[in-house]
Amino acid sequence: MNGCIIRLLLLLVMAIVPPIALCPFGYGQNPKSRPADVVAARSPKELIGIASEKTTSAETNRDFGEIIYYLDKALASKTIVPEHRKYARQLKGWAHNRLGENFSRQGKDAAALTQFELAVDLNFKHSKALHNRGVSYAMSERFDEALQDFASTIRIHPQYANAWFNRAEVFMRLGKTAVAIENYSQAIALNADDAGYYKGRGKAYRIVRKYPQAHADLDKALALDNQTAAIYIERGDLWLAEGNFEKSAADYRSAVYTDKQSSAAFQRIAWMMATCPDIRYRDAKRATVFAQRAIQLLGKEHFRYLDTLAAAHANADEFDLAIKKQTIALKLAEGNATGRELKHLKQRLKQYSRNIPHREERIASRSDQPKQVQ
Repeated sequence: MNGCIIRLLLLLVMAIVPPIALCPFGYGQNPKSRPADVVAARSPKELIGIASEKTTSAETNRDFGEIIYYLDKALASKTIVPEHRKYARQLKGWAHNRLGENFSRQGKDAAALTQFELAVDLNFKHSKALHNRGVSYAMSERFDEALQDFASTIRIHPQYANAWFNRAEVFMRLGKTAVAIENYSQAIALNADDAGYYKGRGKAYRIVRKYPQAHADLDKALALDNQTAAIYIERGDLWLAEGNFEKSAADYRSAVYTDKQSSAAFQRIAWMMATCPDIRYRDAKRATVFAQRAIQLLGKEHFRYLDTLAAAHANADEFDLAIKKQTIALKLAEGNATGRELKHLKQRLKQYSRNIPHREERIASRSDQPKQVQ
């Protein structure tokens, strides 16, 4: 996703649900028995008790799968009483949500979304499942559905800072910067110790050119966390927007030193070395090397990264290579880039066709600069 969710990605901000308290039914577990053997010998009440006790140590996909299995069998019984049915549904929703969180950490996004949907179907007031489903929708660019889930989460649990933050991230993706700032601010009011919240609001302030506020937020983010490359990248972008190339380059270098596996860090410093209007900060050879490294770390060809590599080749007077990479970037951008991005990709291709390298403007507060992919 472009820039934000990320985090959601992001930087996916997953709230871990605390284990549900033990079911008051008081039945011990039978760890040496297979689930099918246990089911054959137990009543619905007993099966719910076994499932409940398993929540205290459940961690793996199999653990949560077993809890769901026992509860499914209990719920399918004709003898289950209403009180036990209600509890079993709530517990099953908890297990589906936790299984979804596991799938998310394992990169199985579609499977995670299925589990979150099951959790919400079982308990529509499960705020963490609603939030997690919203994150999954946002990652799939189903922004309207994501906003609905975040709004529902906030209605149920208004003190849930992550819901405010992730709603801000979606508003940023939709270009609604002012309302994003309001949501970031609410998240910060609820949790003033999360560097990611300040980073998000700092970026928003940069976009609306409130540079003093942006600096205050990004400095605070780095005071809380000086080991995250993305924060240095964002402050580097801010310095670049103000035309301070020296400090921008310093922050991009800090990002690379902080995380040598950060594709975004290599992409940003490569872009600056290839396109900076001040010759003191251009480096044709290193720009190409860093741009290639960024693509290698990302693990795929992305139009913004190829745009950077093309700019690096053009800066080295390798215009045939620049045209080749920019042409591929344009093809990849179709259906994925904004109209503004496509416009500038095409403009740069025309420049390279005339043997003219790309140079950024001295005050570069534009949104067409290549952004990090998250």
